[in-house]
Amino acid sequence: MYSIEDLQTFVAIAQRGGITAAANSQGLSPATVSHRLTKLEKHLGVTLFHRTSRTVTLSTEGEAFFNEVETILETLADAELNIGSHGGKLRGHLRVTMAPWILSRFILPNLPRLQQAEPGLTFEFLAVDRFVNLAEERQDCAIRVGKLADSSFLSRKLADNRRILCAAPAYLAQQGTPGALADLAQHKAVCLPWQRDWGLGAHMPQIHVVVSNSDTLTDAATHGVGIALKSELAVAQELATGQLVEVLPGALPASAAPISSLRLPHLKDSRKVDAFVQFCFSCFASAD
Repeated sequence: MYSIEDLQTFVAIAQRGGITAAANSQGLSPATVSHRLTKLEKHLGVTLFHRTSRTVTLSTEGEAFFNEVETILETLADAELNIGSHGGKLRGHLRVTMAPWILSRFILPNLPRLQQAEPGLTFEFLAVDRFVNLAEERQDCAIRVGKLADSSFLSRKLADNRRILCAAPAYLAQQGTPGALADLAQHKAVCLPWQRDWGLGAHMPQIHVVVSNSDTLTDAATHGVGIALKSELAVAQELATGQLVEVLPGALPASAAPISSLRLPHLKDSRKVDAFVQFCFSCFASAD
């Protein structure tokens, strides 16, 4: 029969992608981790991982088992906290997806504070600008930019934000500063792949450069590549230092883009997600 420790080891292997990494995270020897995995697979009668000399990946059965076991272990950890076990400290692995600029400008600079308060938590950040399917990509939480569609997800607004048009002073000195919406059509735009339509119709600038992520978009704008559509919070530092200036304030037809957290319903009472969301709220509040 397998134990809770065997299940914890299985989850550690899945989360960290290898026997050695799981052993290091649990303070065990690789031999012990391998033994626990073998015992678990023998009891279940399935292969949980496909192994090569270099990689360890979940099998189809392992993926299904992992999705169930991870939730069970988190529920157990929360139950222990509810009765005062472990001094109320959180434990576990937290997977969060967000835009690169949110991670680099708001979360990482403040993360040591959360690590010090909750040393039992580990983190895995998926920093992408696309909307990630939380269930399919096994994310505990997402930090999203923009108005949220009605859904079964649980959300909390973290900060007000708006989208603006901005450009470098050097670009405007060379190309001229648009004085009216109609002037934009004579300008160059730099954008993300899904930003080809700013809702400006015939006044849309000519797209000259497309980049793959939001941090690179900011870099391109500050280097004078063209006018960019950005979240105001994403370029607050550049606006404050004069590296970027806002172009035609109020020109965008739908500028509101609040920052919100999002989680799946089954994580409604997850203490580790609660703690992280509250931490994110404090990160944005401290930046005001």
